[in-house]
Formats: sequence, C-alpha cells, structure tokens
Amino acid sequence: MHIKDDTGEQPAEPIEPAAAADAVVDYVALAPGRVVGRYEVLEVLGQGGFGITYRVRDTQLDREVALKEYLPPALAIRQDGASVLPRSTEVAEDFSWGRERFVAEGRTLASLHDAPAIVKVFDFVETNGTSYMVMELVRGGTLEERVKATGPLSPQEVDTFLPPLLEGLEKVHETGFLHRDIKPGNILLSDAGIPTLIDFGAARLAIAGRSSTMTAIFTPGYAAPEQFTTGKQGPWTDIYGLSATLHHAVTGRAPPSAFDRLLEDTYQPLSGLQLTGFSPTLLAGIDAGLAVRFEERPPTIAAWRALLGGPMVDANATQVMPKPIASPPTAPTPPTPPTPPTPPTPPAALAFKPPSRWKPAAIGAVAVMLLAAVGAYYALVPPPQPQVGPPTETVAVAPAPTASPEADPAVAAREGEEALQLLPVDRQRIQAVLTSQGYDTRGSDGTFGQRSREMIGAWQKAKGHVATGFLTAAQVPALLRDAPPASTGRPAASQTGASPAAKAGSGTYDGVYGGGLSSSGFAEAPGVVTAELSIAGTQLIGRVTQTGCGTSALSLAVSSNGDISGSGRIYEGRDCSMGSFSASGKAVGDQVTIELRTTGGAMRGTLGRRGG
Repeated sequence: MHIKDDTGEQPAEPIEPAAAADAVVDYVALAPGRVVGRYEVLEVLGQGGFGITYRVRDTQLDREVALKEYLPPALAIRQDGASVLPRSTEVAEDFSWGRERFVAEGRTLASLHDAPAIVKVFDFVETNGTSYMVMELVRGGTLEERVKATGPLSPQEVDTFLPPLLEGLEKVHETGFLHRDIKPGNILLSDAGIPTLIDFGAARLAIAGRSSTMTAIFTPGYAAPEQFTTGKQGPWTDIYGLSATLHHAVTGRAPPSAFDRLLEDTYQPLSGLQLTGFSPTLLAGIDAGLAVRFEERPPTIAAWRALLGGPMVDANATQVMPKPIASPPTAPTPPTPPTPPTPPTPPAALAFKPPSRWKPAAIGAVAVMLLAAVGAYYALVPPPQPQVGPPTETVAVAPAPTASPEADPAVAAREGEEALQLLPVDRQRIQAVLTSQGYDTRGSDGTFGQRSREMIGAWQKAKGHVATGFLTAAQVPALLRDAPPASTGRPAASQTGASPAAKAGSGTYDGVYGGGLSSSGFAEAPGVVTAELSIAGTQLIGRVTQTGCGTSALSLAVSSNGDISGSGRIYEGRDCSMGSFSASGKAVGDQVTIELRTTGGAMRGTLGRRGG
C-alpha cells in the first residue's frame, strides 16, 4: 500500500534488483537502524527541499510512525552520519530561524488532535543538532493518484471526503495558521474515501521567502493569485487551493494557473458545465472559491460552507428559532418607549457583503444563519423593563478590531518583496539610487537593514505610496527609472557615444511583465514555466520559475529600441541541472517577446505588461 509523508517530497524510488549491486549510498539521510530518541529508523519515505521523512518504529509502544527531520539541504549538511550542521556561517541564522518555524508548525498541528482530516503529531525530539516531528503514519494513495487511476470522483465520493476537510481546515484557521499548499497531491484518501490533509506549506514557504538560497515553489493551478503577488493572504487563500482541488476532483483537471488568470482569465465556471449528479449550489460554491480577487471569495470556511450547501452543512445542527418578544408593559404615565437592546454584532465571518457571483440560494442560507443568531440572542435576554425617568440615549459601541497577523499590511508588504527574490546586485543598485536621490542608506552592501528600510519608506511617502519600507514589483522599476545615469552603474550616454535618439528612448519600456513560456528540448523538463520581468531604463531583471526545479534569476540588457540581450544560467533538465543560456528578445508596446536558448533546448514566449 502506498505510504506518503507530509513534506511534499517525492517518495523514495524503489531499487530494481538488477541495479541493487550498483545502488548509491545516501550520505544525507539517516541509515536504517539509526535511533533517534526512542525511534528506530526503518526506511526513507521521501526527501525534499525542507527535510527528510522516515518510516520508524516506536521502540516503547512497538508501533510504526513517521519521523520528519528538519534538514533543508540548501541550508544544512549531514556530518558523521547523524549530526546536522548549518552549511556555512552565512546561512546559520536562516537555519536556526527555520528550525524555530518548523517547531512552531509542529506545535500547531499537535494542538489539533481532535480536528478531522489533519495529520496527527504525536511527539517532538531535539537531537543531532536539529529537530524531529513524530507523526502518524498515514497509509493510502493521494487524491491525485485516485483521479488519475479511476477518473473524476462521483458526487457520493465528494460528499464523503469534503465535510471532514472543511471542518479540519476550519480548526486550523482558528489557530491563526494557514496551510498554503492545498492540492490533490497533498490529500491522502483511505480505501473508504476518508481524507487526510498533509504537507503544511506555511513554514516551508516562510523559510524560502527569508533565505536567498531556498526557493518557494507553488503548484500552478492550485496556488492562489495573492501567492504570486503582494496580495493579502488569509483563509481565502486556502479556500482557493481547496476549490481548485475540488475542480480537479470533479473534472479530472486543474483550473487555469492563477498567474495566467491575472493576465487573461480563461476560467470556465463549473456552474455552466454539464456535470451530472453534482448540486448546482456545490458547483457555484467552487466557482466562488476560485475568484481571482480575494475580496470576491468567501472570507472564511464558515461562509464558504454556507455557499456550498447540501451535504456540506451539518444536518444534525440545532437551529434556534426566535421567540416572540412581548410588548413592554404600560406605565401609569406613558413614558417614551424604551430603546430595545442593540443586537450583537453578527460574526465577522458573516458580515461580508456577498459578491455578485454568489447565488441567491447561498445568500438565503447566510440570512437564515443571521436570523438564527439574532433569535437566539432575544431568546436568552429578558424582556426590557419599563423605563422610569427621562429617557436615555442608547449608544452602540463597536467592538475594537482584533489584530491579525494575516491582515497586517507590513507582513504582506514584506512577503511581497521577498517574492521578488532580488539579487544582492539589485539591492546594491537600489541603495545607490536611493542615496543619489537624497535618501542616504549609508552604504550599498546589498543588505536592507533598518536604515535602508527607513529610506525606502521615505521614498515611498514622497511618491504618494504607503510607506511600508518594502518595495513592490511595480515600485522597483519606478525607483530605478528616476535614477541619475551615474547611479545605475552604467556609463552615461555621452561617454558611450550614444545618439540623442537613444537618450530619448530611455524608459520607454519600463514596467513589470509576466506570463508563461513554452519550452522545447530540455529533456522533457517537468512542470509549467513562468516568467516575471522588470525593465528599468537599459536593464532587465527578473526570474523564470520551473515547477519541480525552482527559480532562476535573470539580468539582461535592453537597448534604446527595445532589443533584449544577455546571458546567464538556468535549469535545463529533468534532473534540474543548471546550464548556460543566451537571451534574445524585443520589447514592443505593452509586450516583451523573449527567448532563452541553451545547448539542450529553448524557452520562448510573449509576456504582457502588468498594471500598477
């Protein structure tokens, strides 16, 4: 029976008998027979960018469990077959910070033992210079494998696995935690169709965003648009991922990539398709969860469950009906009728105005819930007593808003800049430009410390932006565009003999461009290739993301007539090996056409200018 761990790694490949004699010894993973605390290593289940997961035996309880070891290969190495050390002094701080996030994620999961459909955490071990998370050993195939083998799920199968997923994910959100990587490959299904959600990506993505040596990889089709941009993330981010997973479950394919939808939305609503047996309310609810703008998605699982309707609502839930409210008694001298008590503010999860895509039936469901809540209030509060003396004015005081880390604009801004993956040379150039404009960063070492953040914030304020101290994808070219020629690190036009026409063309193509690239050759490199480019004057910086491998940085030149040229290194094979490329292309109007050619193949495509 297939066993999958919760780290998102590929399961270890079995060794064919003919190749057993030539098997390569794994010097990174713990060898079978090693003991970690009271757990004996039996075999490796999978390895990935975050660590290694093993099948182990609990020597005290004599049962098999899964052991997840924190060992990101970009930050750490194995020594003497057991100890884990930071790869260098440069990444030591990132390694320690990531370990803290790893432990915090485990503690959150350990507190959710009563949550259905969430992988269980039993224990923690800290030894060998790193941390280990002991989890239940979940046996079963993934939803992705199930759909690939037998086709889309039936309505009955969806009715079986969706309710526990909603309840478990709702409990996760109540802790202030997000999954951030929901997809068919991260949902295990038992033979009875009972799901288990694995591979929580929050800690992994946080570490990748902090460290320049790690890459945050999102799965096209399932990652929400705000995960590719600086948009605010919250429960609605996981709702997008689960909606995309449901789309895959009922149609057999993923919806279009959110990255592509930001440029041109080609999504076909499920409510307009002929899917036999599925409730129109369920299909409309999936469509609502796949809205590109997060403001148009249901804000919480509770609100989304009401939209999905049908079996997604607990049939055993008791509805409290409003009691008739008695009329206030009449006093000898009729006073001014008392002001009735102000009903409590409806829960925030239901206080959002339903977007235009929500169906009338769903709006009715939310209204019933609101009425039930108000009715319950009047049922518990005694009738108002007659007022003696002059009437008083009742003032409703709104509750103070509670701070939420997910709603913190500073956090969203920081995550947005981290997603740009600026190279040290890019940061040095930004510091030089800021200083040349009067915002003295007191150095250009490529590190954005407190002083650099203050100067970025001052520049943002002067330009009418929100002063977060973190740059957006649109602000980087805007900042560099205002730089004096000398601050860009390139010779001035008069020094290179450039013509007046060339001077006039500078800045014509400035902006941020994005889209997909088609590839040929590359030994059938896996996944979808996407690109994000930023042009400022005569320089183009950006990144190319290849699912399954990671992100490659680009730094190219742009001539006055829009010709693009340069070279660099990029992933070019199924084994994710790096190879040199030469670039050519052209910026015309609101589009950039680019080709990256290596000895093994080429990537090419036309990218559109992005707003803002």
